[in-house]
Amino acid sequence: MGEVTNNVDPHQAAAAADVSITGEPGKVQTDVEGVYADGEKQGAPVFSVSQSEFYSNMTHGRKRLRLKNGTPGSMYMQQTKYNRPFWMSYKDPNSGEVWTRKVK
Repeated sequence: MGEVTNNVDPHQAAAAADVSITGEPGKVQTDVEGVYADGEKQGAPVFSVSQSEFYSNMTHGRKRLRLKNGTPGSMYMQQTKYNRPFWMSYKDPNSGEVWTRKVK
């Protein structure tokens, strides 16, 4: 499934890496035209997802990643034919912790 961490905020990582910011505030251009990520980590885009998307994809036995249609993460997966790695990020509103998980 990939690694799970809770120590890097994708927005801070994007600013620290000095990546080119698009016209939209806080968005980073990915290698797929028209798809913008919320940050970048280790050369792969970081997409913010909801709590249910983040945790439901960790279910034992799940063979395919499920993201809501029309979200930047799902568009990235579809256009790259599920072959490129990326990160999912979830920020806990209560504690403020940011959890990230690498996919592929």
